[in-house]
Amino acid sequence: MKKIIGIICLAGVLAGCNNSDRKEHKGEPKEVQQLSPEKKEKPKESESSNNRLSKEEAVKLAMKQFEDYLPNILKTYGGVIDLQEPYVGDFTGDGIDDVAIYWSVAPEGGNAIIGQGLSLYKNTGSKVKVIAGYEPDYLFSFDEIKNGKIRVKKLEYAEEDGRCCPSISTRHTLTISGNKAY
Repeated sequence: MKKIIGIICLAGVLAGCNNSDRKEHKGEPKEVQQLSPEKKEKPKESESSNNRLSKEEAVKLAMKQFEDYLPNILKTYGGVIDLQEPYVGDFTGDGIDDVAIYWSVAPEGGNAIIGQGLSLYKNTGSKVKVIAGYEPDYLFSFDEIKNGKIRVKKLEYAEEDGRCCPSISTRHTLTISGNKAY
């Protein structure tokens, strides 16, 4: 009986530790809503029949434009890219999913965030173009794109917080005006 319980416990631990299928890959979009594999295929077919970029193509084009502009960001902050994550959702209100790339810059050889922002790309259906940037003077994390709005969380430190982990989080909805988001 002890052997059976031991085997069941071991199987549970092994099944719980297998997260290899859940890992996210650099450059792949974090979709606002998770889609099943069947639902992911159908939009591709309808988009291609309308000569519209797929989400994956839009992300690829936005990431290429971001990579081309990245040296300017790094020169401004004097650091190295720490993170760049694409997010997909319609924030321009035209019914086509746009691309927001969250990025952060760290000092070379360090782990502090010395700069962070969002680069916002409008998807016209046939191309993507940068429309705005968001670089606040406070720490933030990306929250969601929902109902045509981009939401972030402003992060602040409580007195007892460690440098790694600000515990005060305030939701903020971005407004896009000209080439700036605030």
